[in-house]
Amino acid sequence: MTLPKLTAARKATKAQLAEFFDVSIPTIDAWIRKGMPVVERGSKTTPWVFDLLAVTLWKFAPDAAGEDAPVDPERLPPGERKAWYDSEMRRREMQKDDRELIPAAEVGQVVATAFAAVAQSIRSLPDNLERRLSLAPEVVDEIGRAMDEHLDDLAARLQILGPVDEVASAR
Repeated sequence: MTLPKLTAARKATKAQLAEFFDVSIPTIDAWIRKGMPVVERGSKTTPWVFDLLAVTLWKFAPDAAGEDAPVDPERLPPGERKAWYDSEMRRREMQKDDRELIPAAEVGQVVATAFAAVAQSIRSLPDNLERRLSLAPEVVDEIGRAMDEHLDDLAARLQILGPVDEVASAR
């Protein structure tokens, strides 16, 4: 395919562009208002012409003006920056109220309680094995010591992640 044919293959109308991106024509109109590149502006009798490559680069560029572009509050004017931070604080409070965000201390408490319950169940295994399988006391003691070593090792590894409260350290 020659270069002029490739260039012609990249051209699209509003309807073709909407189909290509799987969006509606009003979305294409919104993108035009946000600065999407246009090859030729259209009218009621003349179709709009777009370059698919240029539109794709515009849409997926890191600083694209699309609705998915992240907001950098440091680039906003002071009044808008304050409004953005205020809205973020309100959004986070709503997320806490809706239980979408859970405070780290609360998560830590739940995890510590869960690990304490697991450790308690594991520590009861040697006695249960002794009763069910009629194991010798020396074997049961050895199993208990091995489990304690592994649980202590696990506790030490978890301690690296953060402080362990009283619930987790209770044996």
